[in-house]
Amino acid sequence: MEAVVAGCALVAYSDGWVSPEETLRMRRLILRFEPAKALGIAEVLTLFEDITFRFAQDHDAGERDAFELVSRLVQRPRECDLLIDTCCGIADADGGLDAEERQAILKLCALLRVDPRPHGL
Repeated sequence: MEAVVAGCALVAYSDGWVSPEETLRMRRLILRFEPAKALGIAEVLTLFEDITFRFAQDHDAGERDAFELVSRLVQRPRECDLLIDTCCGIADADGGLDAEERQAILKLCALLRVDPRPHGL
């Protein structure tokens, strides 16, 4: 779950700020994951707040932490694809996929060894 939240935060913060639409979409998408239900909504929202707080305090450190958390999924192709799909949904929340968001998702694809083409990238 940390990896999903971190990936979403990475994309949302890729342009230096997070729109209210991105925050709302991020919360909705994250809470649809089965692991989120198993962990409990309150715990997942706390995790979301912790990770996004890292970005708000120090973007570079937040980015490093996010990539580290996401890298835990490397050997789990199904979860990697779900993460990329979710990140694309976050990027689209504010009206479209901008260059910074696309670049962040492509970096995630490279890290996770996911082919970006099936995800529309």
